[in-house]
Order: sequence, then C-alpha cells, then structure tokens
Amino acid sequence: MSTLKTLRGAGSAPEAIPLPIRKLLVPELERLAFDVYQTSRMYLACHVSSNHPEESRHWPNSCLETGWEHYYSDDYVESNWHSVADSPLVPLQHLSLHPATCALHYGTAAFEGTKAYLSARGRVVLFRIRDNARRLQKTASRVLLPKVPVEMFAEAVASTVLANREVIPPYRPANWAWPTRNPLCLYVRPLLIGHGPQLGVRPAKDHLFLVYCSPVRAYYPVEGMNVLITQHFHRAAPGGTGDVKIAGNYVSGLLPAQLARHGCDWAGGKPVKVSDQPFHDVLYLDAQHSQFVEEFSGANLLAVTAGGTLVSPQSENILSGITRDSVLTLARDLGIPVEHRPLPVSEIMSPKQIAEVFCTGNAAVITPIVSLHYQGNTRKLAIEEYKITRRLWERLAEVQLQTGADPHGWVQEIG
Repeated sequence: MSTLKTLRGAGSAPEAIPLPIRKLLVPELERLAFDVYQTSRMYLACHVSSNHPEESRHWPNSCLETGWEHYYSDDYVESNWHSVADSPLVPLQHLSLHPATCALHYGTAAFEGTKAYLSARGRVVLFRIRDNARRLQKTASRVLLPKVPVEMFAEAVASTVLANREVIPPYRPANWAWPTRNPLCLYVRPLLIGHGPQLGVRPAKDHLFLVYCSPVRAYYPVEGMNVLITQHFHRAAPGGTGDVKIAGNYVSGLLPAQLARHGCDWAGGKPVKVSDQPFHDVLYLDAQHSQFVEEFSGANLLAVTAGGTLVSPQSENILSGITRDSVLTLARDLGIPVEHRPLPVSEIMSPKQIAEVFCTGNAAVITPIVSLHYQGNTRKLAIEEYKITRRLWERLAEVQLQTGADPHGWVQEIG
C-alpha cells in the first residue's frame, strides 16, 4: 500500500460545536436495514491546493488544449494528497467543517458506491473497484475537483473494508438464490468534497477524500418494485450533469420519491393522488420530449423485449452504471442479444413489446419491476415469467460470490 505524506500542522480550526445527531446502531448482521451503522474505522486524506501552481485568473494550458478533464495535472494531483494523521485509517468520527465549506453551499461533492462480500471461498472480495475509481475521476473533472489516483482509491477502499472486516455479513447461498434473495454485504462509500471555506462560486481550494462503510441488506424490496413513471419531474437535462455521480443529482429526486411513496405524482403545482398503493421509486423520462425512458434517481433501467433482446436506454443524461455494464456484458456472454437505443415509454408499457423490466445498480443489484404506472394506466408484470432477468441475476452472483467463472477479471480478493 502506498504511503501518504502526513500533513503536519493541519487541523488548526477551533474546537467544533457538537450538533444533535442520532446515535448510530451497532449492526446485527441477521437484522440489517439499508442504513448507516456504527463501524470502527474510515479512510481520510486531504488535498491542499491553496498554493496551486497555476492559480490565476486564467485556466491552465493543459485544460485549454485538451478539455476540462485536465484542470488539474495528474502529477500535481498525485503529489498533493496527504494524511492528516499518522495513518489515513482513523476511527470513524465526526468531521469539523467551516460554515463556509464549499461543498455545503455550491455542491462540490462527488461520490461512489461499491460493495465488499465474503465469497463462497471465504475470501473478502471487491468488484470492479478500479472502474469505480475511474468514474469518480470523471465526476471530479466535471465539478473541478482533483482526481483521486486510481490505485490510491483502490487501496483506500481495500484498507477500509479490511479494517471493518468483522461487520461483513457471512456468505449464505440462500441470500443469493433467486427465489430467496436477500443480498447482505458491506456497502462502501467513497466521498470527495471541496471542504475549504469559500464565499464566491469558484472551484474549491482544499479537498477531502474519505471512505466509510456499513453492512446493509437489499435496497429495494426483493419481491419486486412498483414504479411510477412521471412526466412532471426530470432527473437531468442535456448538457447537465446526469452522466456523472455528483451529490446534486440525488437531492432533486427526494420530493418525487417521497410523493410516490404516498401514491402521489405532481401536477398543477401540487401533489395529485394517482394510486391507493405506494410506489417504491420514480422512473424519469427525457427532459426534452418526456417520451423516452432514462433511469431512476439511483439506478439504471433495463428491459427485455418479447423476442428476448435486452435493451439499454440510450441517453447522454444517464449515469454509466457499473452494474449495468456488467449485466450487459454477461448477457452478451450468454448469447442474449443486446441493444443500446432510445426506449419510448409507450414501448415499456406494452406487454406485446416488452416482457421484463428491471433496474440495476450497486445498491439495487438486479431488482425486478412488477408494476409500472403511467398517465393513469398501470401495467402489471409477473416476476415468475422473468426468465432472462433471473439468469442474469444468477450469473452476476456467480461472479461476485466466486461460485462461477470470472472471465473478465472483475473480482479482486483482498483478504
């Protein structure tokens, strides 16, 4: 593991005011929710760019020549990450932030989500962790945060997981079998923020990268999701930030999701009751035409046609999901035809055209959708008929839990 320089003389801020906050529970691995539990350690590193070598009113030449991805040069970024203690692994604790913290006001925050598992071989494993690192780099570039080097990211995640190994749920085959699935695992959250004080709307000068974790159960109900398709809210627009993983992409979905849990949509500037049954989540359409399916606030959508083709919606506003990409790759391996194209909402509402609909994501894994509600019409789908979805779930679980072949080298054993 690479060693970070220790930032001596840091942490000179006055003593923090303790805020009221709910006490975290100690996890009971047999009775988990999808929540934050008390764990032992987290990873913490700071990037200090107050003396940025190219700090001026002009953008660096590398950025002007090759794009905003190079606002910070790679060698500058790699040489300026520091530990604030003797080790970047510190006890899980609260952080002291200035009231003018850039991320709190202007949303300079990017994050990732990944998981650690105890596999069928008794090994602690990670899944496609360097792809998470590269996606965080893409997101960081979009909001002018310094990139976390790929190997630093991978080491941070691995060391955090191993430092909390005692709360990784044990491997049980029934948790990963399609009829009884309840995928317990250790959720890992890497977070990158601009944390220095700043009043104007400018790139942050000081940055914090941390990793914490929590044991969790499935995010969505394993029996399937009831979904509201809304025309009245949109997740992202062309030219925006829908294809990167910034904090601001998620807060806009809180109101629609809360309304949906009460069977409501939005129209005429107020909530409108559309169902006596609650919805588990909201599926968003494209912002230009409100005709094409995009994704959920925290998961991608995939559909299977009546002819057995797996369809992935095509849009520049969709986050490049690592689970989605894995499922599409495994589908091709299994000989399942794959299409990447615009998907009209009218098509997924048609039983003659679409046979299976499901979502994918780090939290969602693969979750079948059992009902779709759109413009007063509800389409029911029978989970018993989800043949392709089930096969993809089983194949993904084989790879992640080391019960089957891993031809793409996605799984990394760390302990």
